[in-house]
Amino acid sequence: MPGTAEGDRLPPMKNEPPPAPAPEGDAEAELREIDRALARIDAERARLLARRSELVAQLWGRRSRASAASGGPGSTLPRPVDRREAGAPTVRNVLLTLGGILLAVAVIAFTVLSWGRMGIGGRAAVLGVLTVCALAVPVPLLRRRLGATAEVIACLGLLLLVLDAYALHRVALPGVDGTAYAAIVSAVLAVVWAGYSRLLSQLVSPPGAGNSSPASSGAVSVSTGGAPGGGVPGRALPDGGGRVPRLIPALAVLPAQLPLLLWSIAVEADAFGSGAALLATAALDAVIALRFAQPAIRRTAAVLGTLAGAAGLIPAVWMSVTAWDVAEAARGALLLCGAAVVLWSVAPRLPASGATATPPGTATDARPVTGTGPGAAPGTVPSSTPSRSPAPGTANATPGTAKGAGPVTGTASGPVAGRSPALVSLALRSHRGPRAILLSPAVPDAVAGLAVVTAAGGLLRVALPAGFAVAGYLLCAVLLPYAVSAVGHRAPERAVERGTAVAAGVVHALALLWVLPDTASALLGPLGWVDAVWEGAPRGARAAVAPGVLWSGGAVVPVVLAMLAVSVCAASRLRAGRPGTAADAGAATAPASVPGTATATWPGHGAASAGALVLAAAAAAVLPVTLDLLYPVAVLLLTAQAAVLLVAAGTSGPVVVSRTALACAVAVAGTAAAWSLAERPVTQGALAALVVAFTVAAVTSPADDRVRQPVTACAAVASAVGLVVALCAGAGFPAHHTAFAVLAAAAAVELLAARLRKRPVGLPLEVTGAVTGLLAVGLAIAGPAAVLAAVLALAGVVAAGCALRADRHRTAGYAATALFVLATWVRLGSAGVEAPEAYTLPVTVPALVVGLLRRRADATALSWVAYGPGLSVTLLPSLAAVWADSGWTRPLLLGLAALGLTLLGARARLQAPLLLGGGVLALVALHELAPYLVQMADALPRWVPPALAGLLLLGAGATYEQRLRDARRLRELLGRMR
Repeated sequence: MPGTAEGDRLPPMKNEPPPAPAPEGDAEAELREIDRALARIDAERARLLARRSELVAQLWGRRSRASAASGGPGSTLPRPVDRREAGAPTVRNVLLTLGGILLAVAVIAFTVLSWGRMGIGGRAAVLGVLTVCALAVPVPLLRRRLGATAEVIACLGLLLLVLDAYALHRVALPGVDGTAYAAIVSAVLAVVWAGYSRLLSQLVSPPGAGNSSPASSGAVSVSTGGAPGGGVPGRALPDGGGRVPRLIPALAVLPAQLPLLLWSIAVEADAFGSGAALLATAALDAVIALRFAQPAIRRTAAVLGTLAGAAGLIPAVWMSVTAWDVAEAARGALLLCGAAVVLWSVAPRLPASGATATPPGTATDARPVTGTGPGAAPGTVPSSTPSRSPAPGTANATPGTAKGAGPVTGTASGPVAGRSPALVSLALRSHRGPRAILLSPAVPDAVAGLAVVTAAGGLLRVALPAGFAVAGYLLCAVLLPYAVSAVGHRAPERAVERGTAVAAGVVHALALLWVLPDTASALLGPLGWVDAVWEGAPRGARAAVAPGVLWSGGAVVPVVLAMLAVSVCAASRLRAGRPGTAADAGAATAPASVPGTATATWPGHGAASAGALVLAAAAAAVLPVTLDLLYPVAVLLLTAQAAVLLVAAGTSGPVVVSRTALACAVAVAGTAAAWSLAERPVTQGALAALVVAFTVAAVTSPADDRVRQPVTACAAVASAVGLVVALCAGAGFPAHHTAFAVLAAAAAVELLAARLRKRPVGLPLEVTGAVTGLLAVGLAIAGPAAVLAAVLALAGVVAAGCALRADRHRTAGYAATALFVLATWVRLGSAGVEAPEAYTLPVTVPALVVGLLRRRADATALSWVAYGPGLSVTLLPSLAAVWADSGWTRPLLLGLAALGLTLLGARARLQAPLLLGGGVLALVALHELAPYLVQMADALPRWVPPALAGLLLLGAGATYEQRLRDARRLRELLGRMR
């Protein structure tokens, strides 16, 4: 293939059509065809190399096996393995670094410690010769391509210049202030070293080659194929030229950080002066980073500028947030606004996040170019293949496999196009992994936004009343994105808007965290009245939030919550109205002028509206406490708010907003109900209002709604049960008498659930009725045993009524049986019966007869259904009587009966007689042996129980597998029983 020597030696590829002839004069189409052909060649070459590696590995394995089988000398020769743990460059760098450190220590020791032992001539001669040598030696070293050594010697030269300045101050200028002198020397040293690095690049570079010129001086030539090329700093130069190490020009940035800071220290500047000096230094670093194209200079300036800017923002923020008058706040705001201006100036010149990096090993890895070299179209970035160039105006590398490198990817078109080489290099080299986020234009925009909010909020803090500082900062954060959009300061893909949105979001989150404790105490504090029912509440809502606790929040709490709600809602509506917002946030949006571009709904609009609703509900719930209204009025307002939220849940369009309104309604209703427990009339009135509200909401909800109707119906039942308990307690009825009213409510709920069983609300209502029945049993426990037995029996009747339903026959039947049995036991216990068998046997015999008849009619019926209830009625009460009896007659008779049932169950292979009889027999035996076991335990030495336990564990471990098989057989045997 023309232009590719390697391609001429490759065999022709199969099944590949020749490139289509390009139209006459269409250079762009021909260039694209050449790119595709080169990509196919690279792919074929990669495939052949991989196959060659596989064949070499196979041949090596055959040779090794043949040598081992023949016993030849080849079998004793292992494959050579590189055992070196450090490469040659690493060793070189370590040696040069250690050598440079030792020389630096020696020079410092000579200058500081041995200075007074020599005359003025000797001193000047020694330092002068050392400095001249250190600055001159890098030139021949660079021409011999010893760049690392040249860097070390250059660093030593910079240190000697510093020591020369120190010696000059000690000898000639001892009366000059040291800090001011250091500031001047650092400025001079920065200028001198910048000139030295530029002169050095001109001395070692051939005529016409590029140097470390600023990025704006013109286009940069293309380096091809990894071969030496001119014009790229840090690359080997032809004609015997060396290379300018990246570290030497970057050293000039270091002393440039000190002049302003040292001068502020020399003049004893206050926090404003120190902050201004640091921020000015950071601005200078930003100019350097954007002006020069060398990566080392850019990175050094970027890192040092970031540190200086962060250090300068600290006193500015401190002045703003601690100022007590407008003048002091204005000084801090001036520094913060200056920092914001610098950051907003830097952000548009940073690469957008759409530019992806070309992988290391390609020609673009050293330095991206604007394309003035041979074979490169203007504005393109070449790949590792010399002649491979994308179409003009793009920076898209042709997909393929570069020689000696990984696959070439990269899409640096769009926002990066038309920028300086330094910025394109930053886009292509730095957008890898987490650094892509740090180098995004949104980061400086976000910091600038936070600085502006802090500045403006500091001014408002001084003017606003005490306690409203958070509201002032939040107001500035709310207005920030709109102000930035109004002035038209935009970066690619609205990066400035995203950055300011991030800054505003951070302030919103901090404001929410600030008011969250007071909000939580106002909404959750009323739960404390559960332990102080009807003890009376103070007149004011602040003192009545919780028993004996005064709410400490201020008026700023509802204000901040309302501002947050309005801000979130407004931002959501504005975002939803923009064109292309339904697309991915990271993708480029279509301009409004493009035909066919429609305004899509933002996917997060519903979530944002739901969040705004939560904030608004919290603000409304906190408002009565903030205004310190009367306690009954505050509870009434909370109840009304719950009703309003229920209406909103039924009328809201988006599902997420409706569900959020429903959840807020339930939460506010719970707070109102708990808060109403402080006084009896308030309790009854609030619960009655909640019953009406939830009942209306449940009735008006759609029948097929699987969330709203079940939730509101269950909440209505809970409110009704609470109202019943409150009315009974207010009428003076004891708790065990109230249990009957609650049980009646449970029966009504179960009846309603049976009628609505085909709707989604049926099952939740049924569960709520069961919980209500348990509440009735709990209330009856505190009363006499006869009342408890009656409540259990009535609960059994309700369960038996539920068992009439075909779908609840089994579950409700078991529950009814258990309740009846418990009622019987409780009643017998309350009557003081000492021989329960006289009452249980008349029930057991008919029950067993009925079970036997059912087993004859239905051979598949389980023994638990047929015989379980009848056996339990007698065995369990008798077992309880055995443990309370000290005689021997009842244990003997019960043990014999249990033994007989166990043998009968084993023979008939029935689970219920076997397990019930065996369990009762074991417990009776344990009861009889318990006194002897206690005596034996007292008589045995203390070491016997641990020894027996250890032997038991050893035996269990030794027969573990056998025991597993036995247990598996037993389980299968029980499973086959009926």
